[in-house]
Amino acid sequence: MTFEVLFDIPVKKNEQSGPHSHRKPFGKGSRSCVSCYTFRGIIRKLMMCRRCFREYAKDIGFVILD
Repeated sequence: MTFEVLFDIPVKKNEQSGPHSHRKPFGKGSRSCVSCYTFRGIIRKLMMCRRCFREYAKDIGFVILD
């Protein structure tokens, strides 16, 4: 299940040039949030940062308990 299908979030697929043009195969630089592309605070099973997770939690199906 990918979140691109769930949210219809446009994902960048353009060609890059320069020192950061190749994909990093492992480490923090290889994982980015599917909605905001940040590298910080990633929930790895969801490939989403903690800030976007709080925003999309109800849409994904999580129940917020008080």
